[in-house]
Amino acid sequence: MWLLWLVVGIAFAIAEIINNGFFLIWFAIGAIAALLTSLITTSVPIQLIVFLTISFLLLITLTRYCSAHFAKKDTIPTNIDALIGKTGTVLTFIGTDSSQVGQVKLDGEIWSAISSDGLSIEKGITVIVDEIRGVRLIVHPKSSTLLNTSSHNTQEETL
Repeated sequence: MWLLWLVVGIAFAIAEIINNGFFLIWFAIGAIAALLTSLITTSVPIQLIVFLTISFLLLITLTRYCSAHFAKKDTIPTNIDALIGKTGTVLTFIGTDSSQVGQVKLDGEIWSAISSDGLSIEKGITVIVDEIRGVRLIVHPKSSTLLNTSSHNTQEETL
């Protein structure tokens, strides 16, 4: 009977590898427990009870923990998702509404862009990408650039 439990355990382990959801692995462990039990006793009902008890106890207690613990948490943004949060330079004026589209140079590429906060953004200002809609960047001015520009304008007015 131990050979049957070995085959069942291996089958559940292979199914878990294919499925990869921390569901079937507990039945593989339960089958191994039943295999060990079959070496002690020849009673099939006792082996079946050990298999079911171990499998369901592990399923109930450890599935949620293992799924959360081993789940891939750190995803790496790719393609356009990687552009969100990056800074670029305004090449042409960006107006106050979505009809006044400007251009931003970001990572060596030129993108059309609109302002996310409804403020106009002058040429040369550094902006941060908030989101991407289609092929258009939604940007806002970087605060340090905005402060430098306003202090520069104030100095020019006093001269």
